[in-house]
Amino acid sequence: MTERPVRRTPTAPICVPAPVTAGDVFFASSAILSGMSDPVLPADVLVIGAGPAGLHAAFYAAWRGLSVRLLEARGEVGGQLSALYPDKRVYDVPGLPATPAADLVAGLRRQLDGLDVTTHLHTLAHTLEQLNGSWTVQAETPEGPHTFTAGAVILALGLGALRPREVRLPTGGHADVRTDIPDPSGFAGRRVLIVGGVPQATRAALELSGAGAHVTLTHRRVGFRGSAAELAGLNAAQAEGQLDVLAPAVLSHLSPGAAHLSVDGQDRTVPADTVLILNGYLPDLSAAQTWPLAWQGEYIPDALGGHTALNGVFVAGDVARSGADFKLISVGLAQAAVAANHAAHHVRPDLKVRPGHSSEKRLA
Repeated sequence: MTERPVRRTPTAPICVPAPVTAGDVFFASSAILSGMSDPVLPADVLVIGAGPAGLHAAFYAAWRGLSVRLLEARGEVGGQLSALYPDKRVYDVPGLPATPAADLVAGLRRQLDGLDVTTHLHTLAHTLEQLNGSWTVQAETPEGPHTFTAGAVILALGLGALRPREVRLPTGGHADVRTDIPDPSGFAGRRVLIVGGVPQATRAALELSGAGAHVTLTHRRVGFRGSAAELAGLNAAQAEGQLDVLAPAVLSHLSPGAAHLSVDGQDRTVPADTVLILNGYLPDLSAAQTWPLAWQGEYIPDALGGHTALNGVFVAGDVARSGADFKLISVGLAQAAVAANHAAHHVRPDLKVRPGHSSEKRLA
């Protein structure tokens, strides 16, 4: 069984209310939407969440000949596989025994090649509204608010948007303290302290040092997590003097332009223009739970085909009530395929729900 977080199981039975019509839906003010000047990005199908279920839903909808936009709150696709255990092996995906989680994500990404799928990273959906027969999603992006429109929406929210854990240490007036991996470009010559033993810390150390930053990596324990190749690269970079490793060490406090650590019981000051504190992620469903989907705790009730209470909105993966406690990738992939084909038929009634056998088709 794949190692996955477990949530509380609601005791309420599965039931899906009658579909809500456009006139009954009120998510955000139409006046606000009409007055917005942010970009409006259309697609046939909008998939929210780029974990395994979201990636596979995007593939299937696009494979049916539809345009797809895939929204992901983090800076990379893969959901829990990328954020929580990219260095671990997954044993229960059919046909892929003992596959590293990162490799599974890479394969799901490659499957999108040649298809009409546009991925939007660092994009957090806030509102959902049906206007003029289409679904409209407002989202926050690094460039500001964007509006997405589509004939159907597939919710592959997992446990929720994975948000970096907050920094509990006082910043002490330090000007640049971050909690997620930055774009390495522009860091050449900067002194960067990376705090954490998660796989993202190892990757950030390699990427930033490779971009010309002066990197110090520290953790309260001796060991770091990452793939075999990443850990070998970390050892090589340390041996060649490309980056420094201080472990075990404890970050005690920050001050402008510096970090103060305890290393082997001795105080040590490390100059740092940027401090990355990478302590993992916490799921957040708060925005989506304002959408009237007849939520049952942290689950969205769904009927056959992944239909939700909202006509044209489908659900797949961990957030789907029909999966209950089966938080399995294999279950999410199956739900994604079913939901995507029903979404395709919803958008294009001339397309049958059943897609036919893939062996009888090929991508251009």
